[in-house]
Amino acid sequence: MQSRLILMLSVIIGGLAIGYAARKLHLLPESVSPRITRAAMMYVQPPLLVVLIWGLEAPDWRVALLPVIAAANILLMWPVAAAGGRVLGLRRGQAGSFTLSCMYSNMGLTYGAFLCYILLGEQGAALGMIWCISFTPMLYTLGFVVARCYTHDEPRGARDTILHIFREPASRNPLIGLALGALLYATGAHRPLIAGDIVDAVVPASTALYLFAIGLSLRLTSVVTYFRECVAVGAAKILVMPLLGLGLAWLAGYWAMEDRALLQVVFIQSTTPASIMGLILAQLFDLDGQLANAAWLTTNIGAVAVAPVVLQIAAGL
Repeated sequence: MQSRLILMLSVIIGGLAIGYAARKLHLLPESVSPRITRAAMMYVQPPLLVVLIWGLEAPDWRVALLPVIAAANILLMWPVAAAGGRVLGLRRGQAGSFTLSCMYSNMGLTYGAFLCYILLGEQGAALGMIWCISFTPMLYTLGFVVARCYTHDEPRGARDTILHIFREPASRNPLIGLALGALLYATGAHRPLIAGDIVDAVVPASTALYLFAIGLSLRLTSVVTYFRECVAVGAAKILVMPLLGLGLAWLAGYWAMEDRALLQVVFIQSTTPASIMGLILAQLFDLDGQLANAAWLTTNIGAVAVAPVVLQIAAGL
């Protein structure tokens, strides 16, 4: 565990720091960041997903409940976050960004699935990515509905938001990777032995690439303005969502299982910080982008600090 913690901190802190330094030293412009992220989602993540899902070890049928629990967690956070915005007295655009930041979490290889990999190895990464299956549909459906509650703009209809998932390579290609991996697993095709070594190399490398891109766009100035809101989002992420997740895991029967991997994945993924997609939705629907940026920045930096504690608790479940 100690060596895996060192790997985790090196990848997360190193990726962010190198990306931030690259922009500050004018080695790369901030505009490169979204292009790196898109390229990684289109070309790196899909084949990695194929190999991960292909290598699953005879999953219990309750594995299929992971994305359902993830979707339920997002849905349950909507009224909780909306109530928090009212208590804080936030204006319409601010409340929208606050709510979206609380609902959507950094559950992919940039944090959540990577922590699952650190604790459980390749199987953890596969289970962590299965948890993420519902993220994109929930983002383009419920996320757009919630965003519209706080704005009068309607840049895309309901039909187009769903079709966009399959038209956009950055969301379509990972889904194809998941489907292909599931097909290979279901057919019993033999996975090459070298695949495990590839996973151990590509998972940290892809995580570092994502975080390098995030580091390029890192902005520290908005945190002071929205410090109170950032603390509230952080509390929702580290206290409320884990309680909801563990409650849903109990309903799914995970607490009664001898193998604790599914319960551990639920706990880790329920403690993940705010997703960058909350900032993207805030920009798309003309909400408070600075609040969304501050919430994303503070919760992700805070998550790095508490990650060893989260892993220790997860290991003890």
